[in-house]
Amino acid sequence: MMRKICLLLCIVLLVSCQSTDAPTVSVTGSASVETHPDTLSFTLSAVYTGITTEEARSVTSGMIGYSTALLRDSFDVLEEDIHTEFFSISPSYTYKDGEEILNGQTAVQRVRVTLRDIEKAGDVIESLSKLDGIEIYNLQADKSDKSWEIMKARELAVHDAYAKASVYANASGYKIGKLISLSDEGLMNALDDTMVYAEMSSGSGTEYYSGVMDISDSVSAVFSLVE
Repeated sequence: MMRKICLLLCIVLLVSCQSTDAPTVSVTGSASVETHPDTLSFTLSAVYTGITTEEARSVTSGMIGYSTALLRDSFDVLEEDIHTEFFSISPSYTYKDGEEILNGQTAVQRVRVTLRDIEKAGDVIESLSKLDGIEIYNLQADKSDKSWEIMKARELAVHDAYAKASVYANASGYKIGKLISLSDEGLMNALDDTMVYAEMSSGSGTEYYSGVMDISDSVSAVFSLVE
């Protein structure tokens, strides 16, 4: 009886020593798809210091109101593509001989505008830049529908992960087996080195350059390795 028990224990130990986890390979795949922006968003800002709060508020509101009316009437910008980004009224002071002197009240109003016809960008910027007291900044180009580019970038990122895993597998004497796990690492939009650029040129209007847009994605994948 004791001999049978010892033999059984030896068999169990032998099997456990021979049983090891299957090898795997973990990789990150990435890909980018180029596209061209078709929308432009930017911030319009008006700042005015008046004697009273009401004067400061009224003047800045008038400046912004005139600007947004120009966008709607002359460039077909929709009401829903214009929204208030910031508004404030605060006292304005100067200092003379260490004494704080009240100048009046300063109002600041900013709106964010989305232009859905990027071909009009140069004319829009030129028209707004002619308005006194209006500042234009934080231009950002984008594409309204990036669904195809996003799906393509994800597909290519998976292919890139598989290609990398195959190289590692072949180099170590294995072949790629089943996909064990796949997770998305995040999507990223970026303009190329030209970014968004608007150049004022006398006599020929405003030249606007939006650059090329990269839609990038990356994935993490784990594959089993087989001999």
